[in-house]
Amino acid sequence: MDEISSPNYEFGGFCLDTALQVLISPSGETLPLQSRAFATLRYLVERSGEVVDKGAIMSAVWPKTVVAENNLNQCILALRKALGELPGERRFILTVPGRGYKFVAPVTVVANERCAPARVQPQPIAPAATPSGHRHGSMVIAGMAILVAVVAASWLWLGRAHPVTVPAEYEQLTDVTDTATAPVLSPDGHMLAFIRGGRPYRGSGQIWLKVLPNGDPIQLTHAPGPVWAPAFTPDSARVLYTTINLQHGSWDTWSVPVTGSAPATEFLPNAQALSYIGPREVLYSEFDVALHGGIATSLDDHSLHRKIYVPIHEHGMARFSYLSPNRQSVLVVEMGGSDGFGRCRLVPFDGSTLGYAVGPPEGDCISAAWSPDGVWMYFSNDSNGRGHLWRQRFPKGEVEQITFGPNEEQTVIATPDGHSLLTAIGLSQSSLWFVSANGERALTTEGRAFAPWLSPDAHRVYFLTARSDESGQSLARMDIDTGSREALVPGFNIREYDVSPDERQVVFTTTQEGMRQVWLARLDRLTPPRLLVRSADEPAFGGIYVFFRQIGVHTNYLHRINTDGSNDVQLLPYPIFQFNAVAPDGRAVIATRPSADNLIDVWGIPIGSGGPARLINTGYSPCRWSLDGKTLYVGLNIQERVALAGSTAILPTGADDLPLTPLPAATAGARLIPTQREGLWIGRDPSVYVYVRSELRQNIYRIPLH
Repeated sequence: MDEISSPNYEFGGFCLDTALQVLISPSGETLPLQSRAFATLRYLVERSGEVVDKGAIMSAVWPKTVVAENNLNQCILALRKALGELPGERRFILTVPGRGYKFVAPVTVVANERCAPARVQPQPIAPAATPSGHRHGSMVIAGMAILVAVVAASWLWLGRAHPVTVPAEYEQLTDVTDTATAPVLSPDGHMLAFIRGGRPYRGSGQIWLKVLPNGDPIQLTHAPGPVWAPAFTPDSARVLYTTINLQHGSWDTWSVPVTGSAPATEFLPNAQALSYIGPREVLYSEFDVALHGGIATSLDDHSLHRKIYVPIHEHGMARFSYLSPNRQSVLVVEMGGSDGFGRCRLVPFDGSTLGYAVGPPEGDCISAAWSPDGVWMYFSNDSNGRGHLWRQRFPKGEVEQITFGPNEEQTVIATPDGHSLLTAIGLSQSSLWFVSANGERALTTEGRAFAPWLSPDAHRVYFLTARSDESGQSLARMDIDTGSREALVPGFNIREYDVSPDERQVVFTTTQEGMRQVWLARLDRLTPPRLLVRSADEPAFGGIYVFFRQIGVHTNYLHRINTDGSNDVQLLPYPIFQFNAVAPDGRAVIATRPSADNLIDVWGIPIGSGGPARLINTGYSPCRWSLDGKTLYVGLNIQERVALAGSTAILPTGADDLPLTPLPAATAGARLIPTQREGLWIGRDPSVYVYVRSELRQNIYRIPLH
């Protein structure tokens, strides 16, 4: 009866023992699996040959807990490793994009004892002449071993069942009405520095300081440009931070006294996210060629300089670094070839190898930290539009999410006693707003809505949305007149997209097992979405083609492909940094390339005509053509004067689809729309548009660890 109620399963030489909840290898070895991973494997095996929805798996494996999809991805990765699947090999578990997983190996249901021979080795019978005392001693030793094993197993089980963090224990350290993020403690533990009014990386905030526990925060900096990465000097007398010199294009570390009694001064040029790792020794990021940045160490006067890590991609940028307590390893937060944050990396401090990826397998790692004893690595990871904290035992332990819920946790540091973490906790929301001759009104009021695409007749708006249940970013369409909305392309976590002018197709980017992919879908759903190209992103319709950025191992290029997946062509002989936009007829593109001064310039490039590329603007500027191609909308940046920053210039185009006069020379006579956001989409008439209004509320909290 027990065999019928709890059968075992064989597949590919493996045996899944459902009674003891273990996986036995073909060689008879018991393979360790955490309970959630085992439950996931059993769920898939019992439905062998079926496509199983991700949501169904998560509901079965985590029946009383709301978890992120990353938890399931983590289980799948652990199972692939246990089953011995090589990268790209799918002998057992097949990923079905947009739907879920399928167990593809043949499965046989067997009786319980069928796993036993591989699991239990027969013990030799003791000779009759063996003294009873020896037999008794052996039994005692065996009994003690079993007791120790049971106690250890119970301890591990209880340890897993107990949460690492408990929200009721969180202690609020700041109480600002806007945002407080990127916390850092002074070496003496008496002061807290943080960024107020902006985001942790290249935001618009300033450095503030609070004396713990109840001091009033004071503003230390009044920088004209982006500010990030606060850090204290060893004597706790000054706060260091990174900013961009917009005149010289350098990314430098500046210093300001904690008293706020003197202005900031330049501390070390070409040094970002600098931290002290000794009395005078510092660790930081630096640029070498254009926007290619690595990790280096030196004394605080730049002497004894030594490279530690340089990304292999020409656009790779190592942004933050954290030295281990034993000074043997460095955690690196980096941007890869797609110019977005990816997984964190662990590299040796001596620079002998490139190291390997650590932390959550999916999402963007934006901050990391070490426990004071070096046992744990902590990560602040942004996935599915939500940021949470994770940990991993050094050097290659299992990755574990330790904060959950609708709130976001951004950036992380460990307190000196190792008992707590400091992080910024809050909730971000963004809504769509529609502007027309009838005024301005909100289209969405809940959750997060962003990346709008306005139909040619301005009656429909497409957009990405993310809910607080951490289910990912999905594509939606709304009727502006009635407010009704519908979900499009279900089952995909979409990073970016473009809709064809006739609104019949959508091309979008998603990430599958760490690789960005471009997919094409019909909006009438008559056929399922299909993969268009791998290792690519930033897709857009242009004429009869789809344009995209091909992500290479060392560099990126602009490509074009037919909508049926044929005729993939590289369009430019030189690499690009970002692909911004394509003209409606496909005869010109906007792309960014690194400039000589470590910034990026925006270029208009004719396609097929052989005409010369034209500089559109210096510095980053989001661009988009009007639907008829007669106008190019260019978002102005701070280099066009602070008074104009935040506006969008309306530039007439010529016969080659490029502006007749490039920026910044055209700013004086250009018509301006008083909004500049990547979420701005302008209709046929520049007075009709949709834009994104974002709101973020965060404060610094101390999170006790268990």
